[in-house]
Amino acid sequence: MEMMYLFLAALGVLCCILLVRRSREKREIDRLTAQIEHFLLYSQKPMAESLSEGGISNLYNMISRLEQLLLVQQEAAKRQEKQTARFVENMVHQMNNALTALQIQLDLLELHATEAEQSTLEKSQVCMKRLTGEMDKILKSSQLAEGKIRMAFEPVDLKEELLICRDKLTPIANAKNAAILLEGADSFKLSADPFWLSQALENVLKNAVEHTVSGGKVIVSLFNEGKDIRIQIADEGAGIPPKELVTLFERFHRGETTKAGYGIGLSMAKDIISAHHGAISARNRESRGAVFEIVLPVLEGTSPYTVSQAK
Repeated sequence: MEMMYLFLAALGVLCCILLVRRSREKREIDRLTAQIEHFLLYSQKPMAESLSEGGISNLYNMISRLEQLLLVQQEAAKRQEKQTARFVENMVHQMNNALTALQIQLDLLELHATEAEQSTLEKSQVCMKRLTGEMDKILKSSQLAEGKIRMAFEPVDLKEELLICRDKLTPIANAKNAAILLEGADSFKLSADPFWLSQALENVLKNAVEHTVSGGKVIVSLFNEGKDIRIQIADEGAGIPPKELVTLFERFHRGETTKAGYGIGLSMAKDIISAHHGAISARNRESRGAVFEIVLPVLEGTSPYTVSQAK
C-alpha cells in the first residue's frame, strides 16, 4: 500500500506543477484578451485618427502576441500530455511488478492457510483484485490519451448498449432513489468498438447519476440525425461551475468535488469518442443540472459516413 500512496502523491505533485504552468499562461491570455476587448469596445477616437496614431498597429501586435501564446500553450499541452503519459505508464508498470510479487505470496499462503486465516486471505485477494483493476484503469487512460489503443469496429446497436449501461448503473441510482430514463430514437446500428464505446457511455452516464440529487432523474435522449447520432445525457444535479467547463475533460481533473476517483472517467470518454470520429461537450441546463452531448458519425467500417456511401 505504501507504493500506492507514493504513486498517488507523485501524481498529485505532477498535476500541481502542470496546473501552475497552465494558470500562468491563462492569466497572460486573459490579460491580452481584456486589452483587445477594451480597445475595440471603449475606444472613442475615430478610426482615421487611431490609424494615424498607430492604434491599429498596437491592436495587431496584441492579437499576434495572443496568437503566439495560444500556439505555445497548445504545444506545451501536447508535451505535458506526453510527459504525463510516460510518467503514469512507468509508475503503473512498477506498481504492477510489486502487485504480481504480492499476488504470488498470497496464493502461496492460501495453500497452507488454516480456516481462520482463509477468511483474512480472501479479503486480501478482494483488495488485490480491486487494486489491480484501478492500476489497469489508469494505464488504459494513459494509452487512450496517447492513441495507443486501436478500436475494433463492428456493427453495434447503440440503443442496446445504452440499455446495458443503464442496467449496470441502476443499483447506484436506486441507492439515491434516482431514476435513469431512456427516450428517443428506435434501435439502429452503427460501426463502433462495442467494448470501448460502452466504456465511454457508462463513464458519462455514471457521472450524471452520481451528480443527480436524491429522488432526481437522469434522462438519456437518443436522436438519429441521418449522418450523425446525437446522445444527450441530462442530470438534475447542481450543475457545472463555469470555470470548470473548459477543463472538465482533462485527465485527473476532479474540480471541487469530494467524490472518490482519479478524475479520468470523462477524459477516457472523450478519448474514446474522439477515436470514433465523434465529439463530446457539456453545458449547464437552464433549470438545474448539466447536460452532456455526444455526437457520433454513422460509420462504414472505420471511415466517416459520406453521402456517396448512403446511396
